[in-house]
Amino acid sequence: MTYLVLARKWRPNTWDTVIGQDHVTHTLRNAIIHNRLAHAYLFSGPRGVGKTSAARILAKSLNCENAVNSSPCNECSSCIEISEGRNVDVLEIDGASNRGIEEVRNLRENIKYIPAHGKYRIYIIDEVHMLTMQAFNALLKTLEEPPSHALFIFATTEPHKLPATIISRCQRFDFKRIGLDEIVAHLSKICEAEGVAIDAEALQLIARKADGGLRDSQSILDQLISFSDKHITVEQVILGLGLIDQELFFDLGEAILNKDLAKGLNLVESIVSSGYDIDEFLSGMAEHLRNWLLVRSLKSTDLIDASDDQKKRLGEVADKLEEGDLLRLIQIIIDTRMSLKRVENPRLILEIAVVKMIQMEKTVALQDLLNILGGSAPKVRTREAASAPRAAAPAVSTVAPANTVSPAPKVQSTEQKKNQPITLDSVKARWPEVIRQVKHKKVTVGAFLQEGIINAVDVNGIELAFGDNTGFHIDVIKRAAPLIKDVLLDVFGSSISFRCIRKKGLPTADSIPTSKEEKVQQLEKLENEQPIIQKIIETFDTELVD
Repeated sequence: MTYLVLARKWRPNTWDTVIGQDHVTHTLRNAIIHNRLAHAYLFSGPRGVGKTSAARILAKSLNCENAVNSSPCNECSSCIEISEGRNVDVLEIDGASNRGIEEVRNLRENIKYIPAHGKYRIYIIDEVHMLTMQAFNALLKTLEEPPSHALFIFATTEPHKLPATIISRCQRFDFKRIGLDEIVAHLSKICEAEGVAIDAEALQLIARKADGGLRDSQSILDQLISFSDKHITVEQVILGLGLIDQELFFDLGEAILNKDLAKGLNLVESIVSSGYDIDEFLSGMAEHLRNWLLVRSLKSTDLIDASDDQKKRLGEVADKLEEGDLLRLIQIIIDTRMSLKRVENPRLILEIAVVKMIQMEKTVALQDLLNILGGSAPKVRTREAASAPRAAAPAVSTVAPANTVSPAPKVQSTEQKKNQPITLDSVKARWPEVIRQVKHKKVTVGAFLQEGIINAVDVNGIELAFGDNTGFHIDVIKRAAPLIKDVLLDVFGSSISFRCIRKKGLPTADSIPTSKEEKVQQLEKLENEQPIIQKIIETFDTELVD
C-alpha cells in the first residue's frame, strides 16, 4: 500500500478535529443546526491552518446521510466520496488552473442542475484570488443569487486581491495562525500514535519552524521521522532542518555583556563556516533580544516561546541590560538586515554589526548624566542664590565638588523644623529645597512645580499660582500630590497641604517649548546659563530631536 503522509493521514474530518479555529467551527455548526446557511463563504488565512479542510467538512455535513449534531459521520457513501474527491455534487476547483472566463461560464451553466444524490451542489474554489477580473465579473450575478441547491466556498491566502464586490457577497471567516502550544500538543499526539519518541524541546523547535501552520508542522515531523528513525532529539532537529543553534545567540549575548570583541568575531567565523544563512541568524538574534526585553520589562517569561532551560537562562541575565540598550541592539540588527540586501559581502556586514553591538555604550538618562557631570561644573550655586526671587534667570542647583571649600550649611533637626512657624517668607525661603527634592524623585513634576509662584500661605496650606496656559502642569502636579506632600513634610517638619490655582498675567516664558524653534531657543538659553549643558553637547556630539 502506498505510504500516506502525516499531513493527509491526520487531516481533520470532523469539526472537533479542527485545531485552533473554534470561532469558525462554532459559527458554522450553529448555522447548520439552525438552518441559517449563507449561499457563499470566504475562508481566508495563512497556509496550512485548515481552510480547505473546513470547506470539505462543511460539504460533508450538508450532504451526509447520517449527520449527528451537524457533524458528518464519515461512513456513508457521500462522506467517503467527498473525502476521496469523487463526489459529483461537490466540485473542488483550483483557482490557479481554472482562472479564465470560460471556466466560470461553464460553472454558471452547470450550477442550475440539481444535485445527483445530496441536498446541495457545492463548489469549493481554492486560491480563488487567482481568478482573472473578467472571471470575477462573470461570477458576480450567479454568486449573488445562486439556485437554492447551490453553495459556494472560496478559500484564499490573499483576500486583499479579491474585488470588494465578491467579498461583499460572502460570509467571511478569517482563519488565524495556530498557537505554539496547540501545535506542540497535536504533534505530541501524532508521535504517540505513530510510536515515535521525541524530546519536548524538539517539539518546540518544530512548532516554531512551522510559524503557525499545522500542515507545515506535520510535514516537518514527517521529514524528521525519516531522518532520525523514530527517535527525534533536539540535535537531530537542528541538523535535519539546518536550524541555527540557540547556543550561538546566548554566546553573542554574553560577548555583548562582557565587551568581548574577540569572542564576537570568532562567533562570526563559526556562523559563516557552518554555512548558516546570515539573514536568518540576524532574525534569530533579534528574536532572542526581543525575548530578553520581555523578561527585563515584564519580570516574567510567560510571553516567550522557548524551552524552560532557555527561559531560565534569559531570566538570569535579564537585569544586566536596560530596555534602552536592548532596543538599540535590536535597531542595529534591523539596519543590518536592510544593508544585507545591497552588499556583495554579507560577512563584512555581520562583522560590523557584531562590533557595533559589543562596543555600544550603555544608555544613560540625561538627568543622571547631569548629576554625574554636575560635580565638575565651574559654576556652583549656593543655597542663598537658589532662594533668589522668581523673576531672576532660572538655574539648576548643583552640588559642590568635594575639593571645593565652602561653609557647611547647618542641618536642622525635625524637632527644630516643627518649632518654626510656617509663614509666607519661610515657605519662599525653603521652596528651592522643595523643588530640588521633588526633581530628584521625579524630574518632570519638579519642572512643572517650578513654573508656579507661591501666592499665599494660610491655615489651608500653600497656594500655588500658575499662568493661564498651564492646565497640563496643574494636572501633573495634582496626580503627584502624595510625592509632593512627602517632600513638604521632610523640608518643613510637618504635614502641609497645597492647592493650585490659575492666575492671569503670570509669566509663562519658562514653560516647556513645543515647536522646534522654541526648543532651539531654550537649548541656547541653557547653554548660556549652565556650562554643563555646553560640555555635554561638545563631548557627546548631541543634536536636538523632536
